[in-house]
Amino acid sequence: MVHTAPAPDWLSLTDRASHLRLRGGRSPQSLIAPSLVARRVTAARCAFEATMEYRPRTFQQLAGITAYYNTRNWYFLHVTADDEGRAVLRVAARDRGELTVDEAGGEPLGDTTRLRLGLDLDGSALRFRYDTGPGWRPLGPTLGATVLSDEHAEEMEGDRIRALGFTGAFVGLWAWDLTGGGLPADFDEATYRI
Repeated sequence: MVHTAPAPDWLSLTDRASHLRLRGGRSPQSLIAPSLVARRVTAARCAFEATMEYRPRTFQQLAGITAYYNTRNWYFLHVTADDEGRAVLRVAARDRGELTVDEAGGEPLGDTTRLRLGLDLDGSALRFRYDTGPGWRPLGPTLGATVLSDEHAEEMEGDRIRALGFTGAFVGLWAWDLTGGGLPADFDEATYRI
């Protein structure tokens, strides 16, 4: 996992009172300048929730919550813009480097800019949910949480190690801006529960 010191060019607790402002960073494949704030998962059954305000202008701008192992293994519940520039909530996954995006299962958000995002880990199952009011709704299928395990992340090519698995799973807040503009997402009320 890449560790980058908090710096005002990508993270701020003062730009907006009572919010963590996360400026969109580089591609999720990049080992340089990610905009990811995460904490280690410490139990096989847990939940993570955050309230986010975000208005992307293009499909290249994404922000939301993640269940993360490394740059090759993660899940991402995010807000982005569709081809017409309308905000939509989607699930993306990367499993041993293979990217999938559930574009058909996305949820249009209309004028909503503030929403709650949540995930639940229950052993080998991961489920995403969201709330734009008045309550939680599931989004996407049940996902295989074993993608976030040390054993799954270790990859071999013949008798040579291609990738090591040793970081453990994380949950957190993630923002991408592939335009390079650093569009910010504002988060508050992030909670991890066992």
